Amino acid sequence: MIAEKVFRNGQVLTVNKNDDIEEAVAVKQNIIIAVGKTEWVNRFVGDATEIFDLKGRTLIPGFIDSHMHTAVAGMNKLAIDCRVPNVNSIEDILDRVREAAKNTPIGDWIRGWGYNHTELKEKRHPNRWELDKVAPKHPVMLTRICSHISVHNSISLQKAWIDAGSSMPGLACATDGELNGLMIENAHMAMMKAAIPSEYELIEAMSAINDSLISEGITSVHDSGGYGAIQMKVLQKASRQGVIKPRIYLMIFSFADNRKFIEDYLSVGVCTGFGNDKLSLGPIKLMLDGSSSGPTAATLNPYKCDENNYGILSHSQEEVDHVIIRAHRNGWQTTGHAVGDAGVTMMVNAIEKAQDLYPREDARHRIEHCAMLNTDLLERIKRAGIIPIPNPIFLYQFGDGYMRDYGEYRAAHMFDSGGFIKNGIMLAGASDSPIAPSNPLLNMHVAINRKTNSGKALHTGNHVNAKQALRMFTYNGAYSSFDESIKGSIEVGKLADLVILEHCPYDISPEKMKDIEVELTMIDGEVVYRKKGTPGGVKSQTA
Repeated sequence: MIAEKVFRNGQVLTVNKNDDIEEAVAVKQNIIIAVGKTEWVNRFVGDATEIFDLKGRTLIPGFIDSHMHTAVAGMNKLAIDCRVPNVNSIEDILDRVREAAKNTPIGDWIRGWGYNHTELKEKRHPNRWELDKVAPKHPVMLTRICSHISVHNSISLQKAWIDAGSSMPGLACATDGELNGLMIENAHMAMMKAAIPSEYELIEAMSAINDSLISEGITSVHDSGGYGAIQMKVLQKASRQGVIKPRIYLMIFSFADNRKFIEDYLSVGVCTGFGNDKLSLGPIKLMLDGSSSGPTAATLNPYKCDENNYGILSHSQEEVDHVIIRAHRNGWQTTGHAVGDAGVTMMVNAIEKAQDLYPREDARHRIEHCAMLNTDLLERIKRAGIIPIPNPIFLYQFGDGYMRDYGEYRAAHMFDSGGFIKNGIMLAGASDSPIAPSNPLLNMHVAINRKTNSGKALHTGNHVNAKQALRMFTYNGAYSSFDESIKGSIEVGKLADLVILEHCPYDISPEKMKDIEVELTMIDGEVVYRKKGTPGGVKSQTA
């Protein structure tokens, strides 16, 4: 058998069961056909084989991000960037909205994202009246960095038929009882329905996020949903047309009317695994609590910053049980957005009940984020075979706020990847982009170093090493979507999703992990990204 492409003269981190390091890899069409020493792989080289000389660089399996909001991340690339240091005050944000209003057709949406009121000079959210002044003829929606809170102008509220008489949970008011435009949790999710993008906008968003993902070596994403039915349609179209190259594992989730959206899918008769290696249905995903940085995560003990605050729960235990048990019984993998230990407890309770009533082997139920745990929850998660999907990068982005809101002890134990591994629990790594950057190497860096962006260490003695961090974002991601037989490691017979790194993650100092650059990304045997200046393959005339 003659290979179409061969990678040689470098380090091949296979991430197989033994973490073997090899020298060369051969690919035919979209399948890996040989892995081993250069002498062995050279046997598969013919006159037309394209040779990629690694020149000492490192070949790894393609990165898998096990939880990101693909469409939302893409839309944010088209929106006003309100993150610090791009803006430092409400006035900076208003200037950007004012400028957008000049270039946006009257009546069209102006969207902004990424502001963090705790980092702004004023230490507060923008309000409805400020937005009205700078964009009186456009609906405006500014979404906080956590994507659980947003602020709106008057036209935006009118489009959602929301006024001072509305009784929706999560509406914030000024001291005179008038809505100030701030929407928290349930109210924010309802606004997502009113401000839903068009199919054209979402296709454009898919193109924008594709370029980012492939440049970071991400070859598969577990899409955690957002815009509901139109997003499912667009992702299918974008994948089929090649607008988005990474493989997609679709969670059944919508910010608006989430339970109804799930129930509709449960009535269709399909279940997890329907699709192909490019696009397939993943778990149903239920929203249980709020965000870690809001802070609105549901906790068993009160917040340090407010002894009367235990966060927000979106459903009762009975409601969670109903959805999870029904989905489990009908063959679905299930998962839940659960950040605080109160939310995690509810999800574990529901999964245990589902398995007691309808035992099913290898269900691989998940918990997204799974940030705050105690010893009892760890033991129950292990016993139930639940896969946590933590976001190590949140410690870098929000860790200083965690110490303020939850206290140093809880902050130090959040997103404890090493603790899961130490307790024999399978976990997969994720960014939750756009809440945090999608860069897997930065995520690995934080999983290893556990430091906030101010340099404060948040460790429990359970640091992960480079091999464990790489496995979290490759093989374990494949396992959590039932795909470990076709991807996640470099082995014969698996899909040719490969990435060239300029340096080996195993050899570099932990502090420099985030500085490693992706030089080439291959998906399905096709080179989809090459860093400027990186040579491509060369046709061989001899082995």
